[in-house]
Amino acid sequence: MASNRLSESKSLYLLQHAGNPVHWQMWSQELLRDNSPEHKLMIISIGYSSCHWCHVMEEESFEDADVAELMNTHYCAVKVDREERPDIDARYMNALQLMTGTGGWPLNIIALPDGTPVYGGTYFSRKDWMAALTQVADLWQEEPEQVLSYGAQMQEGLQQMIQVTLKTKPNSFSEQDFEDVVGFWMRTVDPVNGGPNGAPKFPLPSNYAFLLDYACHTGDSNVLDYCLLSLEKMALGGIFDWVHGGITRYSTDRFWKVPHFEKMLYDNGQIMGVFAKAFRASAKVTLLTAAEAVAHFLEAEMKLSNGLYASALDADSTTPEAAREEGGYYTWTSAELDNLKLEQRTLFDDYFDVTSYSAWEGKYILHRTNSLDFHCKEWGISIAEGLRLENIWHRALKNASKERLKTHTEPVRDNKALCTWNALVVLGFFELHLAAPQKGYMEKAVEVLSAMRMHLLEDGMVLHEFGGNQGFLDDHATLGLSLLKGYALTGNEEYVVDAKNIAAMIGERFSKEESNFYLYAAGRDNAWEEVIEIEDNVIPSANSYTAQFFYELGCYTGEHTWIDRSTQMMESIHGKVFKHGQNFSNWLNLALMQSYGSKELVVVGEKAGALLGSLTETNYRPNTLYLQSEQQGTLPLTLNRKSDTSKIYVCENGACNLPTSSTEEAEQLWKA
Repeated sequence: MASNRLSESKSLYLLQHAGNPVHWQMWSQELLRDNSPEHKLMIISIGYSSCHWCHVMEEESFEDADVAELMNTHYCAVKVDREERPDIDARYMNALQLMTGTGGWPLNIIALPDGTPVYGGTYFSRKDWMAALTQVADLWQEEPEQVLSYGAQMQEGLQQMIQVTLKTKPNSFSEQDFEDVVGFWMRTVDPVNGGPNGAPKFPLPSNYAFLLDYACHTGDSNVLDYCLLSLEKMALGGIFDWVHGGITRYSTDRFWKVPHFEKMLYDNGQIMGVFAKAFRASAKVTLLTAAEAVAHFLEAEMKLSNGLYASALDADSTTPEAAREEGGYYTWTSAELDNLKLEQRTLFDDYFDVTSYSAWEGKYILHRTNSLDFHCKEWGISIAEGLRLENIWHRALKNASKERLKTHTEPVRDNKALCTWNALVVLGFFELHLAAPQKGYMEKAVEVLSAMRMHLLEDGMVLHEFGGNQGFLDDHATLGLSLLKGYALTGNEEYVVDAKNIAAMIGERFSKEESNFYLYAAGRDNAWEEVIEIEDNVIPSANSYTAQFFYELGCYTGEHTWIDRSTQMMESIHGKVFKHGQNFSNWLNLALMQSYGSKELVVVGEKAGALLGSLTETNYRPNTLYLQSEQQGTLPLTLNRKSDTSKIYVCENGACNLPTSSTEEAEQLWKA
């Protein structure tokens, strides 16, 4: 077999390994067939370009000549970019969880020549990796029947995982169900720092989106306070990059102080929307400021020339000594801060907790323990003066960061443009537009959506990434949701036509016989390779997004068959939700809407955008779908609604009140 083939790839992650002495191959079904005659076990190593521990394992093991010789002699080694092939990642992550009960990246699987997993783990030290490789290779040489038998057990176990997923007892949601889930959830939270008890802490935007909606729907002030506390702590903590913008992947500690420094598009697209919603619900300026800082970061650091957004920024950067340093670009030494000669340095140190006790590995992670208005009261200065100082400090740090590039490399950006992740940016801009309707976020949402239609919707087929393979279930569902938001912002029914076509494609390509759920990927050769994704994680599951898409499609089109499909999916998930509620937050949010009904806030006429904005900017009501259109259309919510004078229609489950031009009257109807 040929030596390292990764230079032929366009994946940044694979190209990062192209110089390894390991004879890496790229994943393909042909490789599985071609490898079989050699009777070599496979190593399937899965990661992504911005993964810190992936880089560590590469430096320790995959760049080592002795490790490479062991891998090349006894194994066919395959590298997979999890962002490029999430279907392969999901398959082997299920296998690892079946083996060990854990998961993470880098994901390293030893498999039979046909790809059946038999051994796995995440990060291995050089010593442990060599020991594992030697042990499994010896067993394969001496007792292959034992390895084959374990492989057969793994195939059976993976098929059973799917069957467990499919075994459901349909049931509808009740008010008590939500109280039970939230009640248990609130017993596991950190009441001081927000987020869950302990560490690490992930942003998990869909969790806070549900809790916010639940609190606003029920009037539960305890849940609302906890939700706002968590989001404010994220916005103020080290997990949020105050200098460059953007939220990092997670906090390694309970205080949101020390981040895992990579910045992922999916985190930022989602958290932008949740910050915006929470601002509308609370009027906390800190949250709107954070949402807009994310928007600025996306535009400045992540936007590509084709109008789409890049997938990630690396956690690591390179020092003048060519050493890879985690967080080196984002942290500050005492000497660097001293050289800036900052105005009101004492206040700066107080604001950003710069003390002899707060350093991390000899450097400072700029973070705030309280809001600016709190500190201004403590310092005895006006908010205006506090904002002036903030701006001066920010400019100084930003300029210093640029100067640092003369000796340090900035974190590498992965320019892979993924469909689902870009869709999350559209949804985030949509929510930010509702919170700040005069600042151009509607236009940004429409721009991204236009780029997605141009580059990711090819001859009616949804692509997983720009220039890549056909899309997976989440790509279809999230693009569909984005198209509906495009319709909501513009009234352009072409978006709905595309959305209906995508919904039909989901039924054609991803249906699973005798199931209300859908396969993650179409066209699997073997039953054990199938994946049905239902648990919400940092990104909500493909099936929960599908159920949400179907429900909103039904509401906007008046075609209740889509709502019925969504309801069937929701009823099928009922039992699982109430065992592990926090792992099904997007399902729960949809369940709120389905159980208590949705409202539609529709504005038609020349000043539709301004009227809708005046309602949404300072008000937040859950379970609401929005639509603004300058002219009447053919779909139910705008049909026969004249546009000579702007009118507001407040509807519930498609049935509308008489129109009004009064925002005060509309607000009362909306709240009723």
